[in-house]
Amino acid sequence: MRYIVRQVLSCGGPLGSDEEAQAYALFRQEKAFDARELPTEEPLATLERKDEEIEPLTLTSLSAVTGVNALVEGGGISPHEGLTILFGENGTGKTGYSRIFKALAASRTADVILGNVRETTPQAKSALVGYTLGSESKTYTWTGQQGVAPFTRMSIFDSPSVSFHVDDDLEYVYVPAALALFNHVIAGIKSVQTQIGQAVQDLTPGAAGVAARVPRGATVYPLIETLGAATDLEQLKAAADDDPNVDTRIGNLRRTVAALEADTISAEIKVQQRVERILTEASAAASAIADFNVSAYNRELATLTGFEEDYRTFRVTLFAAADLPAEPDDTWSAFLESAEAYKAHLTALEVHDAERCLYCRQPLGDAARSLIGKYAEYLEDKITTEIAASKARLHALTNQVTSIKVGDAEAYVNDYAGADDKPPFHAELDRILALIVGLTEHVRAVSNVDPTLTAHAGMDSKAVAAALAITTQALGELRNQAATRAETLTEKKKELVELEAAAELAKSWTVIEAHVRDAKQAERLLLLTKPMPGLSRSVTGLAKAASDQMINESFDTLFSEECTALRAPELQVEFVGRQGRAQRRKVLSGKYRPSAVLSEGEQKVLAMADFLAEARLTGITAPVIFDDPVSSLDHRRIHEVAQRIASLAETSQVIVFTHDIFFASTLLALMESSKRCSYFQITDEDGKGHVTRATGPRWDSLNNLKKHINTTIQDAKTQHGDARAALVRTGYSWIRSWCEVFTETELLQGVTQRYQRNVRMTNLAKIKPGALPAAIETVNRIFEDACRYIDGHSQPLPTLNVSPTLAGLEAHWAELAQARESYSAAID
Repeated sequence: MRYIVRQVLSCGGPLGSDEEAQAYALFRQEKAFDARELPTEEPLATLERKDEEIEPLTLTSLSAVTGVNALVEGGGISPHEGLTILFGENGTGKTGYSRIFKALAASRTADVILGNVRETTPQAKSALVGYTLGSESKTYTWTGQQGVAPFTRMSIFDSPSVSFHVDDDLEYVYVPAALALFNHVIAGIKSVQTQIGQAVQDLTPGAAGVAARVPRGATVYPLIETLGAATDLEQLKAAADDDPNVDTRIGNLRRTVAALEADTISAEIKVQQRVERILTEASAAASAIADFNVSAYNRELATLTGFEEDYRTFRVTLFAAADLPAEPDDTWSAFLESAEAYKAHLTALEVHDAERCLYCRQPLGDAARSLIGKYAEYLEDKITTEIAASKARLHALTNQVTSIKVGDAEAYVNDYAGADDKPPFHAELDRILALIVGLTEHVRAVSNVDPTLTAHAGMDSKAVAAALAITTQALGELRNQAATRAETLTEKKKELVELEAAAELAKSWTVIEAHVRDAKQAERLLLLTKPMPGLSRSVTGLAKAASDQMINESFDTLFSEECTALRAPELQVEFVGRQGRAQRRKVLSGKYRPSAVLSEGEQKVLAMADFLAEARLTGITAPVIFDDPVSSLDHRRIHEVAQRIASLAETSQVIVFTHDIFFASTLLALMESSKRCSYFQITDEDGKGHVTRATGPRWDSLNNLKKHINTTIQDAKTQHGDARAALVRTGYSWIRSWCEVFTETELLQGVTQRYQRNVRMTNLAKIKPGALPAAIETVNRIFEDACRYIDGHSQPLPTLNVSPTLAGLEAHWAELAQARESYSAAID
């Protein structure tokens, strides 16, 4: 704070960017954010100095005006250093010139200046402004800019500004340099606040970068998500894993999780279930083969062979004389067995006829009966019974072989036939299948089996049984694993998340540590910046106190003076303000806005008093411009305003735009003695805004008229004929005007007069009634002759062609001069 105040006091202005950076650097070093390098700021000492004097600004010319409203191109004025009156009727173009001044000054009521709206392509706005600043003459080319120094020092009053000066809470246009220093100090404090805010913003980018790399499900994620000044770094450090092999561990865990997520156990269970089914099938087959009694099979096969041989011998012998078409064989036996079965069927139905043939139904002869008897004997033979019994025993011995089913085992063996990675029991399984095939072929062929064929069946059976036991055990384990797979997957995933988070903590530790350090610094900065708004408010309070002393009290005095001079209504001025800015407010009876109570004229003089008081605060050093200041005012107030403006013009440059002839005439009369006045007539005869320098409105004086009459007489003496006659008539026109002015100003002593707002009763006693008759007779007679000679009056025919003479003009002028002299010399 001492540094900011010292810099503002030393330079008399706001801190530059370098000073603002220095103030912030000093703050950081003072609060131990940075190493102390800058020197300690010593306590402030009271400084005394004078404000710099303001060089006076005077307008010397406004010329080369183009592109402003419909003003004639090239128009301009040359303001007097005292009072400049620009007189013109409504619509003649005065406003165009005043708008240029308002734009230059950035007046409260400055309008956007348009070009000639009736032209399709308006010209660019421009004007050449001549002025003096101090003793130096300068020019400025204006092209439409608003608020150009030093013209912003000009004070401008117009009708639209009345509401501002009457009702609004107005800030002062002028602020003393010393009072402005408070605002510079406040700006310096705010610049440090701004830099602190930017530093805090730079220090708190957020932990999104680290948080994005830490799994959301990790236990440390909430700590990373809220990484800041309150973070316990020791707690985070303990959770970090800086093992060099952590990436390998993460990879292993990821593969484990991937395997668990892929559910390969279910697939393995299906594989082992098939193996178990195949081994079960093979084990049963191997057991059946191992249990096969080869010796009993061979013996029963030999017994059956003997029975069948005996049976064939019996059949041949029995049917040797039967005249059979072929040797009795198995087909013939089947034929007999079918007939016997059909006979049993018919017998059961009680329709069998033993005397008829079963097939042809012909009666049987003796020979046929004898043959059928042999058929019955054959079918009832004991050998047949033995054969059937032997076959039954043989079937019992081979059934365990013929009922073996090994289709799945055969498919499994075929699947691995060309594979290199055959299962360990493949050889045993292959031998069992080959043994089954060979044994089955022997059994189906009803041939003897070599006992060596099944010699290894027992060993293979044990090997397959052992493989089956191993497979069954593995399958049980797989089923147990499948039951706990979901739980294991959850556990491994959690383990993986925690390991990844721990590894990321270790990798990002430098960033985390820096982030927490920055967050703590940002927190300290925010804590230290809290008193600064209070400091600003304290300086604002000091500024308000200084404003009361330096502005408000002065304004109150000046405003009271102006109200007295302009006979403005009395009211209360309240001084309000925010942020060190001085403002004023006017109220009536403590609560009413003036516009709600006062008339339009009262509001105008009140606004003018406020305007002039504000302009005088700085000691007027620039032009004061009035644009139609007396509209809505009565004659008495017009005279009072004219007196105030004339008084102001004695010491300052004043420019007045008006269309009120009484006001303009009053100003001219008031400035008659000092001669600090210029008058310009603005007309639209040769285009809008045509400016002509003049002496005033049409206001004749005896001296001016005397000069015109004498000049006309002298000119007439040099001419002849019609030229002389025309000049003589002109001379009589001036004489007629002289008579009127002489009557107003001297005979009647100005008691009533043109462009005069009242009857001057105090002059009534100055009239000389004794001398009036002679003067009246002379003046009236010559006035009537003058009226007869001038073109402005119609004439009767008898006198129409009677022309005045130069001699007559001279005689009449001499008479009038004598009459004036006699009246002036008369003592009444």
